[in-house]
Amino acid sequence: MARPEKTAKVEALRERFLSHEVVFLADFTGLKAQEINDLRFNLREMGAELRVLKNTLTLLAIKDTEYEAMGELLVGPIAAAFVSGDPMAVAKEMVAFSRANPAFALKGGFMEGKLLKAADMRSLATLPPREVLLAKVAGSFKAPLYGLCGVLSGPYRKLVYALRAVADAKSEAA
Repeated sequence: MARPEKTAKVEALRERFLSHEVVFLADFTGLKAQEINDLRFNLREMGAELRVLKNTLTLLAIKDTEYEAMGELLVGPIAAAFVSGDPMAVAKEMVAFSRANPAFALKGGFMEGKLLKAADMRSLATLPPREVLLAKVAGSFKAPLYGLCGVLSGPYRKLVYALRAVADAKSEAA
């Protein structure tokens, strides 16, 4: 029979997983406590919470949830970043941290109902920020409208130029 404190930990961990749509996992073997704390502080500023997980309790917590596929990544010491903010910014920070600290190995994660591998996290980190993507979308909506406006105003503009040429010709003749 499970002890009540472990059952409470499993339920709290299940709630944490279910309340976050994006979770990134990494192996932190060989890192110093200060390095992990620096990463934890940086991720907290981006809207993510870095937690060290116990694999057995985590497997129990994600059982019968959409996160169950993450069970294959839970090998060795695992740190999980539970993302509430921009997932791309968190992925960029974790990838940059793994480049600076080779002992920090990305494992993968879970985003929008899909299991991510470490390569997927790296490709996610190469995407431009959300604001840039939104600006590109807005620009792509705006460009055809400006083109249409130019095309529709062309005949009127030509008429104004013709009338001005006629007026100039009459003023020179007088």
